Formats: sequence, C-alpha cells, structure tokens
Amino acid sequence: MPEPDARHAMFEELLPSTPGTMEIPYDVLVEKTEGYSGSDIRLVCKEAAMQPLRRLMSVLERRQEEVPEDGM
Repeated sequence: MPEPDARHAMFEELLPSTPGTMEIPYDVLVEKTEGYSGSDIRLVCKEAAMQPLRRLMSVLERRQEEVPEDGM
C-alpha cells in the first residue's frame, strides 16, 4: 500500500487544484485513504472528477424533459 507521501503525490497528480477554486484538502484525503491501494485511490479520484459531470447531465436531462415536443 502507498505510504502517506505517495498518496499525497497521487492526489496532487490525479486531482490538481485550479486557480480560483476551493483548495483541495490533500492532507485529509491522505488520512482518509490509509490502507487504500494505488488502484483504489485512482478510482476514488475518477469518481470525484465525474460527480460534477453527472450533476450537469442530470440538470440538462431535466431541462430537455421540460421542452414541449412541438418546440414551443
């Protein structure tokens, strides 16, 4: 299993922070993933990255349902 420093580096690589957004609490993620394998951490990061897209798709699907079929 990856050591804390290795997990921290993985999170920084897989979930990079972007300017103007909330800071990612890498230290908390490292603490919460004690015992996780590298593959587990990659999966957690992938799921975290997909959440905003899933929420957006849900909103767009609801909007599509609200549009009348005749376009008016």
